[in-house]
Amino acid sequence: MKKLILSATLLLSIASFAQKDELKTLKKIYSKTTISDKDLVEYKSASEALEAVATEESDKVYAKLYKVSYPVLELFSKGEKPAVQDQQKVYTDSFIPQYIATVDETIEYERKSGKKVHTDKLIEDKNRFRQGISSFAMTLNGSSKFKEASEVFYSLYKLDPIGEGKSLQNAAILATQAQDYVLAQKLYEEFYESDYFKNGTVYYAVSKASGKEEDLGSKELRTKYVGMGLYEKPRDEKVSSSKPEILKILSILYAQNNINDKEKFDRVITEARALLPDDKDLLETQFNLYFNQGYAFVKDDMKLVDEINNSTADKKKYDALMSKRKEQFTKGLPFFEKAYKLKPSDENTKNILKITYEIVGQPEKAKTIQ
Repeated sequence: MKKLILSATLLLSIASFAQKDELKTLKKIYSKTTISDKDLVEYKSASEALEAVATEESDKVYAKLYKVSYPVLELFSKGEKPAVQDQQKVYTDSFIPQYIATVDETIEYERKSGKKVHTDKLIEDKNRFRQGISSFAMTLNGSSKFKEASEVFYSLYKLDPIGEGKSLQNAAILATQAQDYVLAQKLYEEFYESDYFKNGTVYYAVSKASGKEEDLGSKELRTKYVGMGLYEKPRDEKVSSSKPEILKILSILYAQNNINDKEKFDRVITEARALLPDDKDLLETQFNLYFNQGYAFVKDDMKLVDEINNSTADKKKYDALMSKRKEQFTKGLPFFEKAYKLKPSDENTKNILKITYEIVGQPEKAKTIQ
């Protein structure tokens, strides 16, 4: 029994020494400014070995950090301008939150333990990683990969919904450019409800070099550039001031996607038209909404008329069908009236509204339609 206990103690001691060697190797490579291919091979081997033997909380925290950080170190080893395919492997909607969460967990662990082993570097790497995400999204946009760029910007927004509201707006714009209108609708709805839209500010200034007004991203950066003499004429604008345009975009997307919630569609486009009363696109969109809502009730009228004509011998059935027809046109009437009010010169609307008035028993109103 004593031999078995001694053997177990010996094994634990060997494992402990192994963990220390692996941690030493990983810490050394992780802290390097420039990482070689040889370093990456050694790092990965040590990371896998540490993960297999880590038992203490501290070892588990760093085993997780080193493992999750490997793709980032590999990307950073490619220099300032890594290839697009290398960035695509790292800047994914699954890996981005995993990496940031692991970094934050490690920073918090070091804060609680009072031992800042990697805190400063983690903060630096986290900022570099976020800047890399933004640059990658811009690269995708520049290559007309709008859908992919939208997804990357959205991942950036999810990391910091308060500070990265602009990324959500970019994601929505790019989804529209990608002609993924269902995704665009989802993103614009989220943008409209976001803290950035409700409380954010855009910090503009005019570039002395180009003479054009630009969004400088933050008040601090604008103050710096104005102080350096690069920009002038600073002004602030609330993000919420774009409400009319956002409601217009949502209205058009609702029409494009033929959403089932017509009440929501009507509510949004009515508010949009109140803010942009002279907008022709909105007028046409609202007109089509009302006309199509009315037409949905009477679209099968020809079939119903045929059935009525074939039921003249059966008075009970005939009366029931006539009553059904009147009921359908009665339901469609308010929508045809709204459409006519918006476009009183539209011939289709005039014709169907006349017929509707006659069928529902309002011939005097039918005569007023010219």
